[in-house]
Amino acid sequence: MKTNYYQFFKEIVDHPLHSLSILINIVLIEALLSIDNATILTTLVKNINKKDRKKALNYGIFGAYFFRIISLIFAAVIINMWWLKLIGGLYLIYLGINHFLKTQKEEKNLFKINFFSKIWVTILYVELIDFLFSIDNILAGISYSNNPLLIFLGVFISLFLLRISTVKLLKLTEKYSSLEDSAFFIIILLGLKLIISLYEKIYQDDNFTLFLQSKSFKISFTLTNLMIFIIPIFYLNFLK
Repeated sequence: MKTNYYQFFKEIVDHPLHSLSILINIVLIEALLSIDNATILTTLVKNINKKDRKKALNYGIFGAYFFRIISLIFAAVIINMWWLKLIGGLYLIYLGINHFLKTQKEEKNLFKINFFSKIWVTILYVELIDFLFSIDNILAGISYSNNPLLIFLGVFISLFLLRISTVKLLKLTEKYSSLEDSAFFIIILLGLKLIISLYEKIYQDDNFTLFLQSKSFKISFTLTNLMIFIIPIFYLNFLK
């Protein structure tokens, strides 16, 4: 194992410019994908008291680091666990529909059993989402390089950006209450995206599957989610 990591390190030293270009690409794609992760983290921690959000976010970021490391180490095994994405996708769709049907009040009442349960149940949800999204993020990194050192570095840098984007999104949703609807609509889209992984599992060589797995689709999907946030802000500031 030491020899392998030495070779990976030597590869970076011997080809610094090439390694830097790969690292930049990994950071960019990981940062874009992390926006989806940040959207869900924002909606999950928004209902916690402000003084406890930092604790929930810290657990969320720690979980993001931990699960991405696990996903990279056990990538070959996790890739075949397609049912995880199916379960996660159904849960996200439930969250989104629940919000728009206004039945989430029942969930909030369940959380009011006591202060402890509300925080820790939310943290549990955050960690579950971290695990689900770590799979996509690691696969995106692997598509650029087979050097785990570069992937680790790229992922760690992007997770720093994840925390920043989550804090910014929280402030935006507090300033523009209508953005909460946008966030839950994005969550439904993310749930559908995870469920589509079942199609990818069944039809592995299909052209549509190749399209879903392409970098262009992932980037376009994330940019679409960004526009769902940006357009209401633009409307409220300049058109209303």
